[in-house]
Amino acid sequence: MTYTLPMEIRNVDTAARTITGVVAPYDETTFLVADAGGERIHRGAFNRSIAQRGTKIPLCINHDHSSAVGMSREWLDGDTGLRGVFEVRNDPRGHEVLADVELGYLAGMSVGFTAIDRKRNHDGVMEVREARLYEVSLVLFGAYDGAKVLATRQAQDLDDMLKPFQNPPALPIPFVPPWA
Repeated sequence: MTYTLPMEIRNVDTAARTITGVVAPYDETTFLVADAGGERIHRGAFNRSIAQRGTKIPLCINHDHSSAVGMSREWLDGDTGLRGVFEVRNDPRGHEVLADVELGYLAGMSVGFTAIDRKRNHDGVMEVREARLYEVSLVLFGAYDGAKVLATRQAQDLDDMLKPFQNPPALPIPFVPPWA
C-alpha cells in the first residue's frame, strides 16, 4: 500500500532555485490518511531510502509522476522532523513552480512512500517505523497542523504565476515505480 502525507515548506530561494521544507514531522499524528486510526512517522523512517537515493528523490506536483519539477539535494534530520532541500528545474515549469510556492498556491509538501515496518500503537495510531521514500510532492493543503510555508520571496512575473490556473490538474493516479 502506498501512502501520501502532506508536510511543510520552510523556505523558497528563487536565486538558488531551491525549496526547503519539512517532509516528515516526527511523532505528529494525522488523521487525513486512509487508516481511520491515524498515522505517525517515527524519526529515521526514511533513513535507508535517503542513504540509497539521497540526491535522486524527485520533487513532483500533487503526486503527478509524469515529470519531476526538481530533485532532492540535501537532507537535514532534526529533532522534530526530516527536512529536504530540493533544486527546482531551470525551465518555464520550474519558474511557475517557484512562483506558485512563493504565493502560497503550493503551500505544503507530501511524501509518497511504502511502509516497510509499521505497527499500531496502544492509542490506535499506525506508527511508521521504516518506509521506502519514492517522491516528495508540492501540494496545496497539508495534512499536518504545521504544514505551511514559513518563508518565501516575491515572485517576479505575474503571467508565469497565473499559468497553472489556466488548466487545473486532474486527480493524481497512484504510482508504483519500477524499482519498488
